[in-house]
Amino acid sequence: MSQANAIVVLCPKRPDLAGQPLLGHVGWGFELPDGQWMVGAVEGDGWSNGNGMNGFWSRRVPGERQATQVFANMVHQGAEYNYFKYLTMTHQVWPDPDAALRVMAWVSAQPYQLFGRNCMNSTYDVLRAFSRGGHFNGKILPNPDFNWIPNGWFNAIQVPQSDYHHLPPASQPVQAFAAAQEDLQAAAECPDWRNPESENYLPVGEAPNEAVEAVEVPPPVNAAGVGG
Repeated sequence: MSQANAIVVLCPKRPDLAGQPLLGHVGWGFELPDGQWMVGAVEGDGWSNGNGMNGFWSRRVPGERQATQVFANMVHQGAEYNYFKYLTMTHQVWPDPDAALRVMAWVSAQPYQLFGRNCMNSTYDVLRAFSRGGHFNGKILPNPDFNWIPNGWFNAIQVPQSDYHHLPPASQPVQAFAAAQEDLQAAAECPDWRNPESENYLPVGEAPNEAVEAVEVPPPVNAAGVGG
């Protein structure tokens, strides 16, 4: 069992777009005050199990191990994930799960853009809100707003080798799926850094002018739950 407060989860092989390099795909998870975890992602407007707008989903689960298992099981829903990193709050910085829930509710209503309001920027926004500015592992969560792609952003999130893992094997042939509306009861709140009128405004990256190059993601050396 890890002492982590959050996770960032990756599939380096998605999306598979004809003639394009693999960009990668990410999702989030964070701990709630009662020890439960909230996990979720934005799968894109074309996801067959989604809402037709952005493919948002969320789950509230009993603990950290169940959080990683949900992502492993998403392969049965056409949404594969492979690796994850544990994120631990920087010393003397306290998590803000209420802020993360408000931003998550806001993310759930944002139209999807492959370059812009995508899985990477949505994951960044939720985790930044949770950690009061991105304060994990004594570092600041990398800002993805420079046309980074998810694989590159995931690589830039530095954690000890012992906190980088394969997901566990998928354990359920069928996973009932629906965005849990009771988990979105928090009032939606646009984070300060996404408000164009804020001095802290960070615009999401626009479509790049040049072809995007593939980014290799080194696989973890740890099996799920080993070394955490």
